[in-house]
Amino acid sequence: MGALQETPIPLPVRISLCRAGLQVIADRLGVRMLHVKGAVLDPGIRPDVRGGSDVDVIVDPARIDDVHRALLGHGWEVYSTFDEGSPFGHAQTYWHQDWGYVDLHRRFPGVGIADAVAFDRLWDGHLPRTVAERPIVVPSLVAQGALFVLNAARGDAAEREEALEYLSRLAPPSRADVSALITELHADVAASVVTGTLDEWRRHRDHALWKAVSEGGSRTQEWWGRVRAARTPADALKVMLRAPRVNRSRLAHELGRTPTTCDVLVAGVRRAASAAREALGRGGERGRGGERGRGGRAR
Repeated sequence: MGALQETPIPLPVRISLCRAGLQVIADRLGVRMLHVKGAVLDPGIRPDVRGGSDVDVIVDPARIDDVHRALLGHGWEVYSTFDEGSPFGHAQTYWHQDWGYVDLHRRFPGVGIADAVAFDRLWDGHLPRTVAERPIVVPSLVAQGALFVLNAARGDAAEREEALEYLSRLAPPSRADVSALITELHADVAASVVTGTLDEWRRHRDHALWKAVSEGGSRTQEWWGRVRAARTPADALKVMLRAPRVNRSRLAHELGRTPTTCDVLVAGVRRAASAAREALGRGGERGRGGERGRGGRAR
């Protein structure tokens, strides 16, 4: 009799079990956790609900460190940090050899109010769901709709069209509720990417960043957008100091190993040369979706 072969866990099953496992951790810690995107999205928002390839959760920002330690203690490892994962610093990504990827959000891209205030607002009216026999909670229908629109702002044309179609299906009162929540979250600039009105916000500090993200701008344009979008002079200085640094997480994923000092130096030279070409107008534009794909998550 031959050796038993290990059967891979089907992706939808793995995702469900991963969600349930995360909820067990949150419950034991007494942490508020909202499950978002993927299969937990209400079918009234996206009729052809897609399971996704990872799990996204928004956690009470005051308890991020507690959840981080718990994840490490249960076999997850950091794939990319808040500072390295996206231009918005919104999520930290973890990888587990059995359960795959988890995006731990402290905020949602586009939201301009304080993280704790935004989380409390998204927590309001949360709804119960069950995944893999485990009770979880998701945002209210209005909050799910608002996050669906904001998520589409970082997506491609098809995703934006899908978000517009969702808004067009809503009855006027419901559409007004979604729009009001987006405004309350100070997320109108991000939403304007979906509605095609971004340039009406060109005087807003977030305009340059969303312009670069939504139109595939160069890295230089993106970093300038980050500086412009910084909430305080101190935050802007931190962004400027971080801009020249090599993203070690991304480099490690590209190399498939821990980078050596030589690797970092070589990458630094290439980064400087690329920035110089962009400054001289020869760098071209970075293709869209640079931060959305798994291989390019960390920047």
